[in-house]
Amino acid sequence: MIVREAKKMLRRAKIGRLRSEEDGMGSQENSKNRRKSGMQDAGKQDSIAKMKELISFLNEAAKAYYQEGREIVSNLEYDKAYDTLLSLEEESGVVLSGSPTQKCWLCGSYSPSQGKITTVPCFPWTKTKSIEDLQSFLQGQEGILSWKLDGLTIVLHYQEGKLVKAVTRGNGIVGELVTENAKTFQNLPLQIPFKGHLVVRGEAFISYSDFERINEELPEEGAKYKNPRNLCSGSVRQLDPKVTKERRVQISLFGLVLAEEEGKAPDFHNQHEEEFRFLKSRAFPWYIEKW
Repeated sequence: MIVREAKKMLRRAKIGRLRSEEDGMGSQENSKNRRKSGMQDAGKQDSIAKMKELISFLNEAAKAYYQEGREIVSNLEYDKAYDTLLSLEEESGVVLSGSPTQKCWLCGSYSPSQGKITTVPCFPWTKTKSIEDLQSFLQGQEGILSWKLDGLTIVLHYQEGKLVKAVTRGNGIVGELVTENAKTFQNLPLQIPFKGHLVVRGEAFISYSDFERINEELPEEGAKYKNPRNLCSGSVRQLDPKVTKERRVQISLFGLVLAEEEGKAPDFHNQHEEEFRFLKSRAFPWYIEKW
């Protein structure tokens, strides 16, 4: 009898130890998970803080360039910061309000009284500097490449064959009306054989040879332009068409936005190349290559 009771007590003690060990292991595992979760939370908070810095930096740079006509960072610096922000968003799964990866930068203080006008939406496309990314995008198909010229994006409207409106890209939704200045572009047709409504998008630019010539003619060193893009932007957005003409601004089209004649759109067979052929047949300047 005593022996049986002793064995029962030993079994209960053993079970108790096992439970205690299991509880200890569970406690250690929970503690480990809490530490891991805490590290992940801290890492995510660091990422969010970094994203806030990048968003502020990128939006300030965009506002300076698009609204104020100033360049406070180089293209390389901007693209590097943008790519870093995009990577952080993908890794963390968090996208903060105001992120330039989700939209064109926030509207500024535009109003009709300042010569501002709503334009065809001009949102940024995905960027890449990688041939592999381009190949992946094409998926084995033939593609059309157009030159990336560094200037000022312009949306042009033709009605019944005549140029009736030219608007800068602005903030992607609202731009500046620059019709009279656009009419002085060196290679832009003012009238085309198309009896309908046509909207095209292109890049106004100044050649490096003209940029150097204009800078040499400026008497003061501080008045010289930093690059052709700044010179082009200032030349197109200023108020005197004579100045624009003297600067020898040119344009290269990179997109057909709308073509409608007698209520119908031409059939381009869903091919970008056909659109460019259509524009070329109407004397528009463009530079493309097959790839």
